[in-house]
Amino acid sequence: MSAPHIPDSALATMTVHLDAISHNYQTLKAQSGSAECAAVVKANAYGLGVEHVAPALYHDAGCKIFFVANLAEAVILRSILPDAIIYVFNGAMPDQVGTLIDHNIRPVLNDLSQVETWKGRAEPCGIHIDTGINRLGLSEVETDQFFDEKPDLNVSLVMSHFIQSEIANHPSNEMQLDRFIRVRYQLPDAEGSLCNSGGIYLGTDFHFDLLRPGIMLYGGNPGLPKLPDGLKHVMELHGRILQIRHLKPGMAVGYNSQWTAAEDARVALVNVGYADGTYNTRDTRANVFVGGQVAPVVGKVSMDMIAIDISDSKFNHVTVKDEVELIGPNITLEMVAEVSTLGQYELLTGIGQRYNKNYKSGS
Repeated sequence: MSAPHIPDSALATMTVHLDAISHNYQTLKAQSGSAECAAVVKANAYGLGVEHVAPALYHDAGCKIFFVANLAEAVILRSILPDAIIYVFNGAMPDQVGTLIDHNIRPVLNDLSQVETWKGRAEPCGIHIDTGINRLGLSEVETDQFFDEKPDLNVSLVMSHFIQSEIANHPSNEMQLDRFIRVRYQLPDAEGSLCNSGGIYLGTDFHFDLLRPGIMLYGGNPGLPKLPDGLKHVMELHGRILQIRHLKPGMAVGYNSQWTAAEDARVALVNVGYADGTYNTRDTRANVFVGGQVAPVVGKVSMDMIAIDISDSKFNHVTVKDEVELIGPNITLEMVAEVSTLGQYELLTGIGQRYNKNYKSGS
């Protein structure tokens, strides 16, 4: 049965500029003279659609190595990219071995039980050494035991993950670098990888053989003072005006009457809410761009809509035919995060399914 036709006017719109993602990949890769550059495409390519993003990175940007969070994501990615190298951060559980082998997926082994599960196999794997973040990865004790036992593994990658790479002079960066150096060269035939997006900008001493950018590929800032020069914003969200209401002084808008008109007001209702992943119910300082001007969100965000104040005469020409920029060149992802209860990771990965999604390959 064919998919039903849904009019564009029924949905808000997400536009993803695939050429900008490829550009960001090349910009990040260029920060190192010798290290190869992978792409982290977990969480559906940070919410932007892995079925479109991954082929653009592979075919247009030249990326050949990809990282995902779990086996489900890896199997989906393998169906999209038959020949890419795919690592799965969560490693290998005993009941996953067959699937990993069948789909030529490389687990990143995170503890000695996963090492035991994978040892003796010819298929390549990664080893994650915890250097201080205390998430996944072999602890210091497990790392010593691993090198004492020297298990039979085809290790193609040894990696670790930064705690605070976004703070250039944070002492944990040098501490983690020292710890990683001590173990990395005990696996001389494996590629070394320490840098996430922020780590790339710590300098070449931290780069080793393989960079692993994630959020910066998608125009997001992991916490640096500003988004580095040369990186582009890649995604736009636009909503549609459902209705324009005229309010008298003292009339309130939305749940709990959190905003009340002090004078005659004109309010537009837009077809996005917290179910669409762009706002939280407490995002009362948010702004949008409509009719060539910035307009404030007023009242409490609801599940399916927001209200914006277009009382000022500069909005007199705005009608229900106008689109409303939620994220884009005038309301950037960084600007949204600054006034939101949601961070850039949440804003990207939490994008809902109710958008008409457009993918553009050219400028």
